[in-house]
Amino acid sequence: MEFGIQNAIFILIFLFSVAFVTRNVIRLTSFILIAKPENRSDRIGKRIWQTFMIAFGQSKLLRFKAAGAIHASIFWGYLILLFSASQSVLEGFGIKHFWNFLGPVYSLITILTDVLCLLIFAAIVTSLLRRFVLKIKRLQTNSGGEIFDAVFILALIAVVVSTILLQNAAAVSAGIAGSSAVHPVGNIIAAYISPETAPMLHDIFWWMHIIAILLFMNYLPYSKHLHVYTSIPNVFFSTIGPVNSLDPINFEEEGAEIFGVVDIEDFSWKTIHDSYSCTHCGRCDSVCPAFETGKILSPQDIIIQIRERTFDRAPILVRQKKENQQAAKENRQPKQFQLSEEEQKTMDKKLIGDYISPEALWQCTTCGACMQECPVNIEHVPAIVGMRRSLVMMEAAISPELQTAFGNFETNATPWAFSPSERADWADGAGVKIAAQNPDFDVLFWVGCFGSFDDRSMKVSVAFSKLMQKAGVDFAILGAEEQCNGDSARRAGNEFLADTLIKSNIDTMNRYNVKKIVTTCPHCFNTILNEYPDFGGKFEVIHHSRFLMDLINSGKLKIKNGSEGIVNVAYHDSCYIGRYNEMYDEPRDTIKSIPGLNILEPERTGDRGFCCGAGGGQMFMEETEGKRVNIERTEELLATGAETIASNCPFCMTMLTDGVKDKEVENVQVKDIAEILLENIG
Repeated sequence: MEFGIQNAIFILIFLFSVAFVTRNVIRLTSFILIAKPENRSDRIGKRIWQTFMIAFGQSKLLRFKAAGAIHASIFWGYLILLFSASQSVLEGFGIKHFWNFLGPVYSLITILTDVLCLLIFAAIVTSLLRRFVLKIKRLQTNSGGEIFDAVFILALIAVVVSTILLQNAAAVSAGIAGSSAVHPVGNIIAAYISPETAPMLHDIFWWMHIIAILLFMNYLPYSKHLHVYTSIPNVFFSTIGPVNSLDPINFEEEGAEIFGVVDIEDFSWKTIHDSYSCTHCGRCDSVCPAFETGKILSPQDIIIQIRERTFDRAPILVRQKKENQQAAKENRQPKQFQLSEEEQKTMDKKLIGDYISPEALWQCTTCGACMQECPVNIEHVPAIVGMRRSLVMMEAAISPELQTAFGNFETNATPWAFSPSERADWADGAGVKIAAQNPDFDVLFWVGCFGSFDDRSMKVSVAFSKLMQKAGVDFAILGAEEQCNGDSARRAGNEFLADTLIKSNIDTMNRYNVKKIVTTCPHCFNTILNEYPDFGGKFEVIHHSRFLMDLINSGKLKIKNGSEGIVNVAYHDSCYIGRYNEMYDEPRDTIKSIPGLNILEPERTGDRGFCCGAGGGQMFMEETEGKRVNIERTEELLATGAETIASNCPFCMTMLTDGVKDKEVENVQVKDIAEILLENIG
């Protein structure tokens, strides 16, 4: 161990840098603690596995081959480069060649370090080309500060990796490299470095490397690249699996005055952490149906603006919180803060309106594509719905169309002005049992509002009922006792209305001792399966796409040998079955089980399927900006050349049927998988 003036200077700089970083960590943590508490530390094993796959394995980024490979190479490279960085830091303390004890393992690490430095250089050049030459849409921004930030970070990374190579090359030339170190690139560069000047150059490159690392470390908290610190924890604390449910509101909680998210302190702490973790990569925007059809909603901007509001408002709230805590400790009244003019302006601003456009919030279809593609598991939809809740329940700031739907929900338990007594009219003469008249049954067929009242969807209800009857399934419907499942009201922000509908439905089903439910609607399926348990309703819920496949596999449904010729079917994935519940194969398997049917996949399909545009209450609102989402999706499906478009969702069926009519295509039909199957049952 050697120690000199250089080491003393380094230690002072290093301690100052660590202190500055620590100060910023404490500052950022204090902002998070302003928000609401939430337990995100359950199921540790699953969280570790999710973190390993998504954060370290870069599984989401690698869904995008070019960009994913670039970022993954930088990320994995830095994991290896941590050894070089730690070695440089230890040298600053006078500890040389610390990792030599690893022997051959360290030899491999040093070889990989040289190779990865070259790969990172290539990734940096490619990143700059994509941003400034190819001008990838999602990387473009009007913010000069963001452009500077991106270029500055890339420049720092370039300095870090170049000085590693040069430092190692100088060490090789001077004969002071570690005995276990192997530097293939360093050896090549060393040939151009004089042994006499090598020790001095080694020190120069070492200082450049250290300064770049410390500068990088301290710049990050003020940069969009703050995610370098927060992304791995963000993945660890994210929801395990798909984000397919919303947190309920306890309306009976004593002292509750705010419902939904009015400002940052009303978010969960995880949402604030999400805002720290946004990488500004634009992947969420690139798959958002609203953004992609020319609307103002940008999921990325929603998260960025939450962070901006946090950085503006949280420091003031933290000061107030500290004063309140100190006053409570001293058993006195808190002091009244005198805010500066600028601080008062900040406090007078509103999260929704000054930072985030209400119009953007209402354009979200809640399809979940943004969350699925986000490489750090940011949860956009719960944040958006939380803000919708405050608009609806605190300000009554909703569109006339939604107001009409809410009114119908309240009076008719359906979004339309139909009498509840008409819910079972579709089943007249079909031999379908009503629970009130036949309370002894094995399976409850949850028909849903569309299946009960929409002319097109009622045909699906009839078809599915006939299939169950052919298979000998003992089922019944609730008829007039069934109410809307609450999904549209919840995701449109009216949690109070949804709470009423959900609890009423649970009481009804418990009265009939319902255990097993099957439904043709993905929205009903998702809500009853994943959200009703929060309200005390736990049932076995099966979507009809899986239920039908089970009947086929068990031999209860016999399929014909098939018709002459091949019928091409374009299959459309419902967001609430696909992304929300990861069911992609079951609907396809049902179609594939029919001889003579050939599935054609649109450009965006499976876990990259494009939304029909109806979710999140959009079914009951008008699109007033950009291209209609259902037209965008319909065009993709028609481009396959299929004669039939297959759906498994009444929302999707309505939107796609309208899309086909709009395109004036007469030889293409939109059918539910139950209808397709019924046509081919012996």
